[in-house]
Amino acid sequence: MILRTHTTVKAPGGRALAAMTLLACLAFPAAAQQQLPAPRDNATEIIQLQNRIQRQQFEQQQQLNRQIDRQQVTQPPAPRPQVPTFRQNCQITLSGNTYVRNCR
Repeated sequence: MILRTHTTVKAPGGRALAAMTLLACLAFPAAAQQQLPAPRDNATEIIQLQNRIQRQQFEQQQQLNRQIDRQQVTQPPAPRPQVPTFRQNCQITLSGNTYVRNCR
């Protein structure tokens, strides 16, 4: 159950207070109370918007390229043929900054 009660308080000079409040509101219009946005250079805004659009287009192109790369099937490299080789018996000796190979 919700009970609602109203109480009215009458202050002396209530009409005068209301009139003063109304005059104060009329004296200072709402537009004067709000701060106006700082003027912006239209050329700067246009350049910024173009840069955003170009960046979005670039990112979309990169996503498309990545999807294409994922879809492509990569083939493993061709196996090297097994060719018999003659292995030489070589000894490597270090001499300073160089190495010498002695093969027989």
